[in-house]
Amino acid sequence: MHLKIGIADESFKHSYGRISTAPKIERPSYDDIFSRSNIKLVTARNDRAAFQVVIRSDEDITVSVGSRPPFCEVPGILNLRISVESDSPDLKVTELCHIGYVEDDDRTMKADILLQDEVVKVPADMLHCVWVEIKVPENMESKTYAGYIKIYTQRMFEDEELYKTLYFFIDVKNVKLPDPRDYSFHLDLWQHLSNIARKHEVRLWSDRHFEILEHYVKSLADLGQKAVSIVASEIPWSGQGCFRVTNYPSNLFEFNMVRIYKNGDFIYDFSVVERYINLCFKYGIDKEIEVHGLICIWQYASEGFSKIADDYPDAVRIRYFDHADGKYKYMRKKDEIIGYFKAIENYFIKTGLIDKVRIVADEPHDKKLYNEVLKILKEHTPSFRYKAAINHTDFIEESRDKLDDYVPYLPAVAKEWDQIKAMRGKIKGRLLWYVCCEPIYPNTFIASPLVESRLIGYITALINFDGFLRWNYTVWPGDPRKRISYNYPLWFAGDTNFVYPSSNGRPLLTLRYKALKRGIEEFELITMLRKKRDDSDEILREVWNSIFRTTDITRFYDTGAKPETIYSLDHEDYEKARNILLSALSDQS
Repeated sequence: MHLKIGIADESFKHSYGRISTAPKIERPSYDDIFSRSNIKLVTARNDRAAFQVVIRSDEDITVSVGSRPPFCEVPGILNLRISVESDSPDLKVTELCHIGYVEDDDRTMKADILLQDEVVKVPADMLHCVWVEIKVPENMESKTYAGYIKIYTQRMFEDEELYKTLYFFIDVKNVKLPDPRDYSFHLDLWQHLSNIARKHEVRLWSDRHFEILEHYVKSLADLGQKAVSIVASEIPWSGQGCFRVTNYPSNLFEFNMVRIYKNGDFIYDFSVVERYINLCFKYGIDKEIEVHGLICIWQYASEGFSKIADDYPDAVRIRYFDHADGKYKYMRKKDEIIGYFKAIENYFIKTGLIDKVRIVADEPHDKKLYNEVLKILKEHTPSFRYKAAINHTDFIEESRDKLDDYVPYLPAVAKEWDQIKAMRGKIKGRLLWYVCCEPIYPNTFIASPLVESRLIGYITALINFDGFLRWNYTVWPGDPRKRISYNYPLWFAGDTNFVYPSSNGRPLLTLRYKALKRGIEEFELITMLRKKRDDSDEILREVWNSIFRTTDITRFYDTGAKPETIYSLDHEDYEKARNILLSALSDQS
């Protein structure tokens, strides 16, 4: 038996692929990882330290991160158990997880999922990674702490033997990170609640659905999510055109959270909306309530997904139950639709939430139609405020005085940087940015380097925006654990999600989720630095020099530019930037 064990940083993402003419998996040597027996990490208080344990054996093994007996279907197999300890009882291991693989668009397997299994079987010669995360409490004394990763081995009924010990050191600086609910970073990851019900096989808006939703809401809150997503009409995205993807059938339709009845007059039941808002508010997701489905409805006319009210310009679809004949129907008159919009406005006024509400348009491309519908909404529901995700640069100028919150996608930011800089501080609401199907970089795809998810916090700080938006927290295709690649090349694998559904009703987090969280934490450090240090600009120049190869945002998408000519892909550069921030803030404490 030949066993290799080492330590990798949190940005490590292993991948492998099969060669059809060879029986084994093609793999790099990773000698530098296996020769590494310790790692030093620098953190704030109320922070976390993270790294990976990497294992390879020349025979099949099981690897355990728990305490149950590791027997499997192969008698006599070698069992490894990983135990993590430290010299302080206050340093708690909050996550010790096997890292699972998913198949990317190029058919290679890439590390992504943080599994909850205690024991996994690892084939011979396969590289296996384990995520280790340690919570640093807010009252931790500022000094360096030592920790130990002990790997035990045994077969069948043998007693365990200590095979190897690895070491980690956590240098805790005298800086305290805020709790996620107090982050200044405005994170807006859209929630697709109907898809969560489908994947967990529960009835929509049932008690069980909300039990499951609570786990997803908590995972969003742990990232510092600020916005509640409310869908207020039927299938406003028309299922993202999922009916056009015939080689992987997937239901991506999202349904109205407002239940509507007609008993002479229309009756509007906002109990599901209220329940979900209260759930989000419970976890500190309470800065914004974004309402989808009132404007900019996606249409696919050739497949029948077009407007159904002849006298109303948009394709809004509002379904109700008619008590007169016991049938479900759709509103087909402008007056009915406007009456519904007024009811939504009145609900948020009566609940005292109207100032948090944003009526969202997702990538409006027909300016004439958008302006026509916006005019109707503003005339009949004057209390609403508006927000748009904008992927056409000419729309930015067109909508300058019509929106409260602007969310241009990153290429539009680069192309119209002078105009957007002039808008900063002048718009009525928030200024966020987003990426989605394109650009290819930087992004949060399975194929993307993990540092690109971390980079989101640094880009947001560099351009001095309020935060970041993405459409994709749980827009899973048919069977995401088996096949996450979907609708390629329009979408790249991972475009649809930051987490995966588990069999126990909880989300499985990912390496991309963890990298995004790290970047947001570092945005908070930058925000703290700007408030506390008069020389913050000088210090931030060091930070930018570590992360960016150019701070000229207009060069982000120069013709032929490669990612490494714009920003660093080296984990150590991000750690250097983090250390600069923590040291500068610690000096000021």
